[in-house]
Amino acid sequence: MAMVIDAFLGNLSSLAAQMVQDEVGMLLGIPGEIENLGKTVSTIQCVLSDAERRQTKGSAIEQWLLDLKDVMYDADDLLDLCQIKAEDRRTHSDHPDPFCSKFSCCVNFLYWFRNPVFAHGVGTQIKELNSRLEEIAKKKSDLGLIELQGQSNVHDGHVDISHKTDPTFVVDDVVGEKIEKDAELLVRWLTKEEMGVKVFGVVGMPGIGKSTLAKKVFNDPKIVDEFHKKFWVCVSKNLEGVEVLKCIIRAAGGNHGVAEQRSELVPMLQQLVQGKKFLLVLDDVWRESQNVWDNLLRDAMIGGAHGSRVLVTTRHGDVARFMGAAASHHVEKLSDEDAWSLLIKQVSINQIESEILEDIGLQLVKRCDGLPLAVKAIGGVLRTRDKNEVEWQKVLKSDLWSAVDLPSGFHRTFYLSYADLPSDLKQCFIFCSLYPKDFEYEKSDLIYLWFTEGLLCDTGDSSFWELGKRCYNQLISRNLLEVSSRHYGDYYCTMPDMWRSFAEFLGKGENFIMRKAEFSHSSKYSLKLRRLSVETTIVDPDFLKIENPLRTLVIRNNPMGDVLSDMLLSFPYLRMLDLYKSNINSLPDSFCDLVHLRYLNLEGSKLQNLPNSIGNLRKLVYLNLKNCEQLSHVPSSICDLLDLRFLSLYRSKVEVFPMGLRKLKKLVEFHGFTPYDNSNGFSSLEDLGTLDQILELSLCGLEKAMDVTLAKKANLKDKVHLKHLQLRYSLTALPTIEERKAAEDVLNELRPPPTLEFLMIDTFCGFQLPWLHVRTYLSELKNLKFLELHKCVCFSRLPCLGQLPNLDFLIVRLSGSIKRIGREIFLDDSEDHTEFSQSSILPFPQLIRLEFSSMTGWVEWLWEEDQPAMPKLEKLIIDECRKLPSLPTGLSYHATSLKRLEINKCEALNYVEGLQSLQDLVIIEGTNLKRISNLPKLSYLGIRDCPNLEILENLKPFYRMALHDIQMETLPEYLITAMAKNLTIWCKNELSLKITSQRVGGTETEWKKFEHIPVVNIYSRDDSIIKENISIHHKCADP
Repeated sequence: MAMVIDAFLGNLSSLAAQMVQDEVGMLLGIPGEIENLGKTVSTIQCVLSDAERRQTKGSAIEQWLLDLKDVMYDADDLLDLCQIKAEDRRTHSDHPDPFCSKFSCCVNFLYWFRNPVFAHGVGTQIKELNSRLEEIAKKKSDLGLIELQGQSNVHDGHVDISHKTDPTFVVDDVVGEKIEKDAELLVRWLTKEEMGVKVFGVVGMPGIGKSTLAKKVFNDPKIVDEFHKKFWVCVSKNLEGVEVLKCIIRAAGGNHGVAEQRSELVPMLQQLVQGKKFLLVLDDVWRESQNVWDNLLRDAMIGGAHGSRVLVTTRHGDVARFMGAAASHHVEKLSDEDAWSLLIKQVSINQIESEILEDIGLQLVKRCDGLPLAVKAIGGVLRTRDKNEVEWQKVLKSDLWSAVDLPSGFHRTFYLSYADLPSDLKQCFIFCSLYPKDFEYEKSDLIYLWFTEGLLCDTGDSSFWELGKRCYNQLISRNLLEVSSRHYGDYYCTMPDMWRSFAEFLGKGENFIMRKAEFSHSSKYSLKLRRLSVETTIVDPDFLKIENPLRTLVIRNNPMGDVLSDMLLSFPYLRMLDLYKSNINSLPDSFCDLVHLRYLNLEGSKLQNLPNSIGNLRKLVYLNLKNCEQLSHVPSSICDLLDLRFLSLYRSKVEVFPMGLRKLKKLVEFHGFTPYDNSNGFSSLEDLGTLDQILELSLCGLEKAMDVTLAKKANLKDKVHLKHLQLRYSLTALPTIEERKAAEDVLNELRPPPTLEFLMIDTFCGFQLPWLHVRTYLSELKNLKFLELHKCVCFSRLPCLGQLPNLDFLIVRLSGSIKRIGREIFLDDSEDHTEFSQSSILPFPQLIRLEFSSMTGWVEWLWEEDQPAMPKLEKLIIDECRKLPSLPTGLSYHATSLKRLEINKCEALNYVEGLQSLQDLVIIEGTNLKRISNLPKLSYLGIRDCPNLEILENLKPFYRMALHDIQMETLPEYLITAMAKNLTIWCKNELSLKITSQRVGGTETEWKKFEHIPVVNIYSRDDSIIKENISIHHKCADP
């Protein structure tokens, strides 16, 4: 709690000093009051660290902090209102006040302080605040609060948040042989052939690694191959059964809409899993939720195919038993040796450092009690230290190990890790608890949330963004946030559940997470909440109608409609409002009386119009209208939102933007802008010219922008902050040659700056990308990491993309006119291709992932063995390139890091061979595939609908093979040479019966084809429906 007050006190102290300098007290008629306020604030600030360290639940110190916090919030609201009023006057005044222009940070206040009525009111409130603060300051001596000298933190003083860390560093959570054996055991349980839908449990104390183990199993290749559908659902302590149903429906790719009743939701889930072999993971099930399986899910999921499985992680063994678990695995604590190994991975120390620090390190991990999460917490602290004995000893001997009494379930390392954070990071960390368990934060959204909450400094430019990124990277480096592996780069993250619960505990008293009907009693209405997150669809309207000093309100996926918009007026101090996927159709004009509002998220809502007075929300920084499919226009007053940093109209029906875009000079992100010629009365490309702070820009409907002059005035090439650019076109008919040339000319003027990191071009109708076909410019794009070319239907060749020095992810989709890919992607036409091997620039030096999709005209890929390139390529996907007959020889010679190859619907492909590093190979619908050979490191081979495959050769023994072909009459002969340890076969019902009868009758024609394989699972399918009663599981001795 003190961490919030510390930030307020710091800001208030600085402001008071400036107001004293500018003699504001005299203007207000309260001489000396502001100076006294500043002194009182400084006095209180000195003892905050001691108060935070000593507070306990229900103590006098805790109440002292609560009283102080209330004063600070009131002061913040008062100063914010002053700024808003001053801005209103300045905006509507025809004659700026020369008296005020000479003052610096207080200029906004002085506009209104010269109004006698307003000045008197403000002065009176400041005197009252000062009186309250002085009373609080007097009590600090009675409470024995003292100024700590260098002991308030594990550090000697404040930590510089700019401390260098690797923002993309992902620490391996897995150490030791134990977890590998545990994972293998669970995989065997889940894949063992047994009839019906079975439940299995993973049991262990908080922080011991249940979820880590379950995730390892969930992503195991054998599991991926075994199950048609996989769902992962987090079950929080208070999550109601109906909410669990909705979570599973969403995880399964369904849409429950506004359905709220069991009778509506159960049939939806039944349809999604009918006939499918599924794996459902219910993570962190509590006793309060254990009935959900018997009461709701069992009936809903009984229609899944035999062999479907449910994996439950829980802290309580009786929960798994109650849910009918066939078996449960109890996760054991880490040994000291494994805990030390995990700590070494966390801090990334070398062998010499490890030997020097081992004694101290072992003492530290002993204090972690064998809990991986505790080890990671300490690792996050040590990662900010120098790797020497002195710094590690400071952590070991810190008095913070026993500074605060924590509720059961929270390890003492949690508080040490939290206390080690700078105050600004503490605030950012606690804020993350407002969103549900396993919620995926987008990095940019999280930064805006912090910014609009006042947790990042506002200097009027985009510097808050860099500060936000450093906060984000620090929390990841300290293991308090985790990068999501489901997305490219570090753009998304989640908060581990235990850390979220801990952050929720720290935020008590001012933050509240509403679950079920927890506000059903009127006595709770008296709580002075500042932040409220509603995780239930049932909201007590009486509570929302009570005026409250609430600053943050999160109500996502809520069925309440316009009645909710009326309730919002009960919160006049609201600064942040998240109504993601709400049923609100409109916002009344009175909504714009919420003048403190900074953040408004209406993404996916049913909103049909914005109020014409939206421009009155002058403090608004973030406005998200993405996927508002019923919203067709925005009022012209939107251009009065001069503080706006984020605006998204993407996938709404808004096709024109009012004149005045150029006034929004603080925009950092703008998504879904459709430019028109300004002669039409709407904003055009020219209006982008003033947006010098823009960081991410998404342009849509660019076929409407045909004026080269306007495109040039957009001046993208000089926007030094631009990192993310999307250029989208919409074509309903094949363009003329003139239109294609015009599109190229416009795009040529939309050349991005060298700072660009992410580029996506969609449905471009030109013959080539002007600035991607010039090698000298490509070399300038030294920061470009991600490139997607989508549906560039007129391309006949690809640019020389190999010259992009840091490109690590390349996608080319739906470019049907490209017939040949050859040396041109490595070097442009000006290069001497005969000297390629002597070229000083290695093409695609950083490329990790490459995807070609729906290249319908592609017939040749040339890459010879004398052309070194792509040394770091790890994953290659070729999807629906039906005419491609072969892979290039250069892939075998030079892609020496390639680990996974996925080939889908490449019907002309004849063979796959010679990929020396390949570990995983998946081929689907390879109609003419004849041979797979010479893959010495192969671990997994998946073959589906490749009826002409004849040869598997020069494959060393590998772990697992999956064969899927419901049309084959007999098993393929190449199985005889398949040296797999595990084989799964999906075939038609008749073939399965034939194999079964041969085994019973002694005729072994089919049986001999796989008798050398130790573990075999055979499932029958007929018209894509799994037969419930025809499946066998054969296990033979090792050869």
